[in-house]
Amino acid sequence: MTDIHWHYLPVLQQLVLSLGLGLLLGLERQRSGKEIGLRTFAFVSLIGTLSRMLSVTVNMVALGVVGIIILIMNVQSLYRRRGAEITTSAALFLAALDGTLIATGQVFTPIAVTILIMMLLSFKEELVEFTTHLSRSEVHAAITFGVLAFVIMPVLPTGTVDPWGLVDPRKVWLIVVLLSAIAFLNYILLRLYGLKGIAYTGFLGGLTNSTVTVVQIATRAREGRGTMNGFALRGIMLANAAMFLRNLVIMALLAPRVLYLAGFSLLLMILVSAALAWQVKAEEGGRLPEITVSSPFSLKMALQFGLLFLALTVVGGLAQRMLGSLGFYAVSLAGGLISSSSVTATAASLAGHGNLPAATAAVGVALTSLVSCGVHLPLAWRVSRGVNLGRRMFIYTIIVIAAGLAGILFSVRHGFPAVWR
Repeated sequence: MTDIHWHYLPVLQQLVLSLGLGLLLGLERQRSGKEIGLRTFAFVSLIGTLSRMLSVTVNMVALGVVGIIILIMNVQSLYRRRGAEITTSAALFLAALDGTLIATGQVFTPIAVTILIMMLLSFKEELVEFTTHLSRSEVHAAITFGVLAFVIMPVLPTGTVDPWGLVDPRKVWLIVVLLSAIAFLNYILLRLYGLKGIAYTGFLGGLTNSTVTVVQIATRAREGRGTMNGFALRGIMLANAAMFLRNLVIMALLAPRVLYLAGFSLLLMILVSAALAWQVKAEEGGRLPEITVSSPFSLKMALQFGLLFLALTVVGGLAQRMLGSLGFYAVSLAGGLISSSSVTATAASLAGHGNLPAATAAVGVALTSLVSCGVHLPLAWRVSRGVNLGRRMFIYTIIVIAAGLAGILFSVRHGFPAVWR
């Protein structure tokens, strides 16, 4: 039995796709009450497809005709005192470009563009409401992040530039951009949901900056004079759980093998911290703490993190080569006093490039997470100033640290040997 081939089938598929995408865009505009709707968008999309099938010259003329149609539409709208239809005009011209792309044999790009256009058109109210709540500093932070991620990083040299083979400028900057993006996203979530409950406050605050979150929760506990110790303790435990989870995510992104080795210890600390937070009963009359975290992303912060990560990379790598695993563990313990996420990123990066054994990196991440959790205790004790929060937090912190140490010992014994060499 011979296969039947119809040579018009590809043309039919392109026409159907072009018509369908045009109808989708027109449907959204029709639903929004615009005069330019289903039929016009479908026609314009087909114009793009058919003109490109004829020739590039005909396609350029057709796009010019679409531009004239858009001009006439806006003149009529202005004459009726309805204002210029800028958004609809842009969508209509993009529909013509979609049709042109379809005629060249592309499928994914026109479909993706159509979906994105429909999202932007459909979520107009939500986008406007979101932008009205953005502060000037947040807009500047977003612009700065874009410059660092899409302007500076592509021009950085690839490969190591130091005699020890530890420093790769582009990979260092990639990690800076990655962690900054995580912090910025967490900050937005905290802005949206932080005041709706202690779970959002402590957990999202801990993802953004666990130390700042613990200090501010302890401050609210002091101001409440013991009326909200339950809320505060729950928030601090959730901040610790979020910090452990953040380190877990960093390892998953940068070095999955390290995640496999250290995951049990961190997961155990996450579960214990969450369980302790869950069983805390908030006192009657307590009020939720308001966490005021400034925008976590700025040029100064990015450079500081980059320098810290670079220093930890060099010092940690050399310490491991000169003193073995014990040298890197010492760096991990000291780094946990400053930033556990920096040490985690350093360990994962070194292990991912073969400059540090995965087992050593895993233990180092677990140790720095424990130290960071322990640092929260004296901070909260000092800030809360005798409202009985410190003593209760001491017991809970000891339990979490004990769980982490037990996870490390279990992993060392059953998961990966020879971590002390």
